Amino acid sequence: MDFIALTMGLLVLFVLILIGLGRAFQSHSVAELLDWKPTRSPEVEAQNEVDDVQQMIAAQNEYRRKRGAREITEEDVERQAREDQAVRARGRGPFAQGGGLEDAEPEAPPKPRASKARSGSSKSRGGSRKPAAAKRARDKGTAGKRTAAKRSTPKRAKKT
Repeated sequence: MDFIALTMGLLVLFVLILIGLGRAFQSHSVAELLDWKPTRSPEVEAQNEVDDVQQMIAAQNEYRRKRGAREITEEDVERQAREDQAVRARGRGPFAQGGGLEDAEPEAPPKPRASKARSGSSKSRGGSRKPAAAKRARDKGTAGKRTAAKRSTPKRAKKT
């Protein structure tokens, strides 16, 4: 009994220590606690993006020259980006503006259609889909006996 009381007391003490630590560091941000600072400024990141786009255009133009196609300019790339954005803005699906999946109302699943042949054939047999022979055997009660008789038939011995 003393062991249980000691364990419960230690758990309560542990929770109180955690609450005290949480209140002590409540006013500090995580970045301050970890002494984290961004490695690059937003201006440097923007310049890197511009440089990346120019490098990609230069690489594409190199391949286009080898094929004999017209080179593309930065204006062409911007025009294509605007066209793609317009398609996404008016489109649906995973690449639509806003993702298209989270904002859209769920569509009702299509209702299953009964084929005319199926619905008509079940009515013509009186609502049963079993063959007439199986139905007669069931009514007579011989279906189970017939299968049991087949199973109990002894195998013939080989003649030597």
